[in-house]
Amino acid sequence: MTRDSIRLFVYGTLRRFQRELIEPDTFDIPESRKNAFFRTHTLLEKSLCLGMAKTRGILYDVGRYPAMISGDGTVVGEVYDLEPEQLKTIDLLEGYEEKYPSRSHYIRIRVPVIFEDEKSDEAEVYLYNRIVHGLTLIESGDYCQYLGSLNKME
Repeated sequence: MTRDSIRLFVYGTLRRFQRELIEPDTFDIPESRKNAFFRTHTLLEKSLCLGMAKTRGILYDVGRYPAMISGDGTVVGEVYDLEPEQLKTIDLLEGYEEKYPSRSHYIRIRVPVIFEDEKSDEAEVYLYNRIVHGLTLIESGDYCQYLGSLNKME
């Protein structure tokens, strides 16, 4: 990666083993964002995964994907090293409009992350920019673990 690379913390459908399970046609999102999912999948597969990490936040189940908001909980995810141009594709997928953040489905901010080896760094993360009232709280803060527990109940 270049000196200008950006670290991205992913906590839901973009996590390594979740990407393979997603059926974008089931998402209630515009077609352009579905197409961005396939491009995002490819670019993350080719990007360096720096490892598992945690950050502060609260996670909710939106239905087919999770939503992270700021808060005092802990959210589990992975950190990737990306080029700035690659991030623009993910911005499209996440519905992030840099010039009009209030209209964005998710907003992107920089947060501190702590890796499994206790090293800390900063990474970009997408925070949900909608109301979470009525959504199911993911108490563990780990979307993959949460989905696993749902599958065991079926």
